[in-house]
Amino acid sequence: MKIVCKIKRRITNYKVRILGQHFPKLVRSKARGCYTVTHISAFSWDGNAGDTLLPVVLRDLFNQTIGIRKWHGVHVHKNVDDESVDKFNKDSFIVIGGGGLFLADTNPNNMSGWQWSCSMEALKRIKKPIIAFALGYNRFREQEEFKPIFTEHLNAFVGQAAFIGIRNHGSMEKLRSYLSTEDLRNKLVFQPCMTTLISKIYPSLCDYDKKEDFVAFNCAFDRSELRHTDERLLEKIARVALEISKVTKVKYYSHMEVDNKILPYFDRMKVPYELVELKSVRQITKCYAKPRLVVGMRGHAQMIPFGCGTPILSIISHDKMQWFLDDIHHPDWGVDVLDVDFERKLLSKALYQYRNYERCMMEIEEEKKRLYKITLENMRIIGGKV
Repeated sequence: MKIVCKIKRRITNYKVRILGQHFPKLVRSKARGCYTVTHISAFSWDGNAGDTLLPVVLRDLFNQTIGIRKWHGVHVHKNVDDESVDKFNKDSFIVIGGGGLFLADTNPNNMSGWQWSCSMEALKRIKKPIIAFALGYNRFREQEEFKPIFTEHLNAFVGQAAFIGIRNHGSMEKLRSYLSTEDLRNKLVFQPCMTTLISKIYPSLCDYDKKEDFVAFNCAFDRSELRHTDERLLEKIARVALEISKVTKVKYYSHMEVDNKILPYFDRMKVPYELVELKSVRQITKCYAKPRLVVGMRGHAQMIPFGCGTPILSIISHDKMQWFLDDIHHPDWGVDVLDVDFERKLLSKALYQYRNYERCMMEIEEEKKRLYKITLENMRIIGGKV
């Protein structure tokens, strides 16, 4: 297959033109296999760092295990019309994922009730296998319930799909409550997010075992009222960062511009820190491979460093953060923002994990081996269905 590439020698990242878009990649690899695939995802080229990296890792995982000749990228918010269905049906199969796509307010619509803008009628006309991969139930605490169409669409979607991989067991339990039969509920399979397996997928990309002496922080501010990221919480996080700065260097990892809303609190507390704005896929990966500890509020600020073998401490403002910690058998690697003793616990756990980072790394490696084994088995099953 002929791939049109634009390569610049002075940058580490290179991009492949797909459907008129520049698609960033982490590794150079020759096309292999016989499949052409439609990939539906929440592509984010200049926005959320996690959503920039996630589809890249998914494609490389499929390239390595199943073998894909050509990818066709389609944003999950694009309305699925007759032309779209015709294109889907010309490819070998369809991959939807990963990410927390089961969310109502990011792309409000009456077609599915979640982020994929696909009506029931259009769904029925898709004849090729649908692979849902590492999807998450992303509804926030106290957030409005999904519209009734969500239940109808989810039942049809799960019923039609060849494989339904859900990124954590908490999401699986939530989604099962919307499904009408035991057969449909049993189709949900645990498939961890690909970003939790970065060092397995790209073993030569970084020196994952060598950490630098600093702690990285990250906060999230989308839907602040649902995350309870009010002034009191931000002051507590800033005070913890100040105490950490007395022991080691502090860096602040910004996934997108809105994440920087906490920096005035750092400045007010006179926290010495370095701001790192995460942009390119290689930079994101290499930055998260470096710290001895990441204290993060975003889901990808726990999954990406975990995937790079970096110890994590989660600021839990969304149930998915705790669900991930439960899945890796470390429910204690987090502090809930609603905890009355939040500040003390966050500082105590951060200092402990920073000082015992090598032990944490060994525990992470054992969990990653388990998750990778699950993933390879899922890829074997998917290969038999497409």
